[in-house]
Amino acid sequence: MKNKFKFGVVLFIALSTLFLFSKYLRIDFPKEKSSIFFNGKIITMEGDSKSPEAIFVEDGFIKSLGTKDKLFALKNDKTSLIDLQGKTLLPGFIDSHTHPALSTFLHNMVDLSGFTHQNSEQLWSHLSTEINNFEKGEWMICRGFDPILVKGLDAPHIDFLDSIAPENPILIISQSLHSFWTNSRGFELANISKDTPDPTEMSFYEKDKNGELTGFIAEQEAIKPFNEMLEESLTPKVMIQATREVFDEYARNGNTTIVSAGLTIKDKKPLQLYEHFSAEKPKLLNQFLSFIGYFPKRKPSVRHFIYVRHDRAFLLPDSPENGDDFYRFLGIKHWYDGSPYTGSMYLKEPYEVSDLTKNGLQIPEGYGGKRLVEKNDMIDFVERYQKLGWQIAVHVQGDQAIEETIYAFEEVNNNRTITNSRHRLEHCLLLSDTSIKRMKVLNMTPSIHINHLYYYGEALKNEIIGEERAEKILPIASVQNNGLKFSLHADQPMFKSDPLRLIQTAVLRKTKEGNLMGDGEQIDILDALKAMTIHAAWQIKMEDKIGSIKEGKFADFVILDKNPLETPSNELEKIQVLKTFVHGNELK
Repeated sequence: MKNKFKFGVVLFIALSTLFLFSKYLRIDFPKEKSSIFFNGKIITMEGDSKSPEAIFVEDGFIKSLGTKDKLFALKNDKTSLIDLQGKTLLPGFIDSHTHPALSTFLHNMVDLSGFTHQNSEQLWSHLSTEINNFEKGEWMICRGFDPILVKGLDAPHIDFLDSIAPENPILIISQSLHSFWTNSRGFELANISKDTPDPTEMSFYEKDKNGELTGFIAEQEAIKPFNEMLEESLTPKVMIQATREVFDEYARNGNTTIVSAGLTIKDKKPLQLYEHFSAEKPKLLNQFLSFIGYFPKRKPSVRHFIYVRHDRAFLLPDSPENGDDFYRFLGIKHWYDGSPYTGSMYLKEPYEVSDLTKNGLQIPEGYGGKRLVEKNDMIDFVERYQKLGWQIAVHVQGDQAIEETIYAFEEVNNNRTITNSRHRLEHCLLLSDTSIKRMKVLNMTPSIHINHLYYYGEALKNEIIGEERAEKILPIASVQNNGLKFSLHADQPMFKSDPLRLIQTAVLRKTKEGNLMGDGEQIDILDALKAMTIHAAWQIKMEDKIGSIKEGKFADFVILDKNPLETPSNELEKIQVLKTFVHGNELK
């Protein structure tokens, strides 16, 4: 009897301890109960003729807008008073097309970008020095290689890379993320030889006239053996810390929401970390992993919405009704063509013949790219995921790719209405007026990669597609005038997620050399701000909850040191982000 009693007491203590421990684990980070923002310029994105003096926030929602006196009457002892000191507050920016997983993967890699290196000699000298920081046999992974931003930079041959790293596998990733180079040791570890079949016609391992590997790897399918191997070489501790730093950087740049446009992961493990960072409420298991030090502690973070890759459909939940307003899967993404800077953009007319296209980008004369998926396969893809209720995004750059992709949606729309789905086209470099009008009929929406113009406008005009086509790239004013809502994006990690840089380019349409391109396609500052806020929210079907400052919406704000509407257009990128808030909580 005594033994049974002792057992009962021990069991009771154990269960009570477990219960209390589980309650402890469910405790989340401290959250602002209420706050008042005042004494600054407030831009609501709601078309108000007069800016409100103050905003009252309670439990993460905008409860009231009005005069300072009116809202101060609502405060209590626990209300935080946030004096804007004359600065400007507006809705948090929405990065509508970004790649946090890939940004994490590249985060700690050797930087070969044109943002860091001014010429090829400096770049190769840096690479030769960096190899000394790696142990024998260790992978050396480099990012940002770009023969357009770095003048005189030619694609490296396998023999050259072998001379730099004879005992280390090396992988160089282009700025466009569509071209790659490796040495003999890299091919060996990836089990690729000159006899290995190319994955597809457009994704291949380049060989010279003698059938020997040159070191060049084209497009996504061919790089997969390397991705899988490199992911295994990066420890969870390193990747988790890099993910935290990447998410914090999005917030520092004024983003309150990010959208993964084609999530590139091989299994569901990273999703648990993303959920831990962004979901509204903590999960018990994730909190336990945080308690033991495996995950970082939760803190206010950016919202995160996801489109998975077409070849990662197993990552999708069972239903589009999933997650919450902080973390959710939206749909699926496919690629119909590739990049202008690898020759994989699909064009009606061939690329220009120039020194850059021939020697830097290695594009054959008379070549105009090819589709990455057959027409009927794209129709089947759209039909399948439309039927399942998922939103669809498709990567398209060239005019031919855009037209054929719209055709696939039109074919599906003939049998079932798709106009409520807000399907997306991504990047849209050569978007014609005819294609814009066809998109309008289908209620499709483009997300515009405006940085093509700023960083690569001169190269596109003078060497890649010629002046006539280059003057027609990224026609955002035409998109707007035809009644389509659109967003702007940087395609991080291709370029840093910097909303104010995107806004300046959309307004000025000037290349980094200062030359105007596409006169007449400029938009005003307010419309550019809408593309980064309320219209981007509309794209992801969140316009009733985020994207503008309105009673009942989430309190997602960014505070800037200057008012964009009163700043000279050529100084917009100099505006500083001071603070970022999600659900009323400051992101630090």
